[in-house]
Amino acid sequence: MLYASDIFDFSGYSDMAIGLGRLMGFSFPRNFDYPYISKTVTEFWRRWHMSLGQWFRDYLYFPLGGSRVKGKGRLIFNLMFVWLMTGIWHGANMTFILWGVMYGVLISIEKLLSIPAKVDENRTLRVVYQTFTMLTVVLGWVLFRAEGLRTAAVYLRDMFGLGKGGLITASDVFYLREYGVYMIAGILCSVPIAGVFKTRIRGGDDKTYAVADIAVYLVNIVLFLIGVSYLVISAHNPFIYFNF
Repeated sequence: MLYASDIFDFSGYSDMAIGLGRLMGFSFPRNFDYPYISKTVTEFWRRWHMSLGQWFRDYLYFPLGGSRVKGKGRLIFNLMFVWLMTGIWHGANMTFILWGVMYGVLISIEKLLSIPAKVDENRTLRVVYQTFTMLTVVLGWVLFRAEGLRTAAVYLRDMFGLGKGGLITASDVFYLREYGVYMIAGILCSVPIAGVFKTRIRGGDDKTYAVADIAVYLVNIVLFLIGVSYLVISAHNPFIYFNF
């Protein structure tokens, strides 16, 4: 499966590249924008791996006509073709192909039914569809990471408690005890807490905002030092995107 460490590695390496670029006088665009707060599948892929999405948009989707085409059939073809190519770009494997086709189908449905606009207008629908989006993304990562379709099927079966061990096994309890703190930290780091905090107090005086700004930087420094200490004592865990 695509482990949380792989996901945070990807976002972290992107941020490191942006920071190093700024030190040398270059300005690189963001590659991640808190994708796990997305309300729709379409929004998720506008927030996740943004540089790759923009490349496919500019060099494949737009040349095909994008969404400015006559007929829904052509629009569906454009979306399906782009996502098929996105899957093949990651690897000529049935898991990647099905992964791309799955997102092509879901994003086509969202486009045809104007799901993003409806979600923005209806709070209840937003909560329901945001839950659906998260479930879709998690299941999609199983296809993305599995070595083959049979392995993916086993993972999916176990995730829904249909395996021999049931929904919760002894190993699940062990991992929750050992890594529960890291899981909570991962969830907290997946949402823009610092940004929301600074926005909430932006209406105050300049001194209050400056203190909050400093507090955020100090927290980031502490988290950075903690992360470095764990990297020093942990075993080697290769970055998943070295495979592509």
